[in-house]
Amino acid sequence: MTADQDVGLRIKSRRKELDFTIRELARRTGLSASFISQVERSKTKISLDSLRLIAEHLDIPIHHFFTEPEPEITYAAAIAPCDDDIDQPTLIEYTPVVRAGCRPRLYLPDSGVNYELLVKDLTRNMEPIFGRLSPGTGNVARRLRKPTEEFIFVLVGKLLIGINEKEYILNPGDSIYFEGYDLQKIACASETDDVIWISVITPPVF
Repeated sequence: MTADQDVGLRIKSRRKELDFTIRELARRTGLSASFISQVERSKTKISLDSLRLIAEHLDIPIHHFFTEPEPEITYAAAIAPCDDDIDQPTLIEYTPVVRAGCRPRLYLPDSGVNYELLVKDLTRNMEPIFGRLSPGTGNVARRLRKPTEEFIFVLVGKLLIGINEKEYILNPGDSIYFEGYDLQKIACASETDDVIWISVITPPVF
């Protein structure tokens, strides 16, 4: 299943859970009913701004659309002997470690947006996110549902941050701390390379 198919199915599932018709969701979001229908059927791409708007009116966080990783199988389960006559259930254990290839992910290739959660448990007080934007990516600032504080540390490339009326260019190694409501803009300021950063939000409402 592609990222677009997964997002479309999750929108449709949540819409039906709330007993919204496509026309009702269109009325609430200001998006066209035909566009929402095409998104649900994976006939068109969706931008982060439109996805954020839909998420707001479906009363769910953006991370609802992140692709979930496969559960990890423990070493103990892998080496445990099996009884040929009895089907042995796979042993799945919780681990606080999130491997690089197992992060919940939101990838919108046409928008050049890639977000990955660095934790699996969102019941904690902080939400660390790995962000990546392609050159030329526009404003991807997030309208969060409640007051937050956020810290950003740039790893690679140049990141433009708009805070209220001011804009800042962050280079590798630079960091910034701000109130979530003050964030107006996040964009890739690099001309040729992707920008990559780590963001920590509290409380976890992304």
